[in-house]
Amino acid sequence: MITLEDIAKRLDRLEILTALSAKDVLDINDTAMFTGYSVKYLRQLIAKRDIPHYRRGNRLYFCREEVEGWMMGERIPTKEEMNIVAVGYINGNAESRKTATKN
Repeated sequence: MITLEDIAKRLDRLEILTALSAKDVLDINDTAMFTGYSVKYLRQLIAKRDIPHYRRGNRLYFCREEVEGWMMGERIPTKEEMNIVAVGYINGNAESRKTATKN
């Protein structure tokens, strides 16, 4: 059963996420909320230079658009896309073999 407290928490989270979507520059707490990662984990990523960030004095900032791009990482192709590439590769190799035997 959903309580009023649960609803209030969800509304608070929605309000925060809505505010974050309007910001272009995030601090580390905003970035933690935006990504779902803990501040501690973000600091580890920063230390390894695995996440794009900016430093002004002792403050850390993140460009929301860059964080979104970083979160998307490397796109994994679907089975259908992989099959299309495979068929193209096979057909390409078959054409190469035909050309090679003609010469």
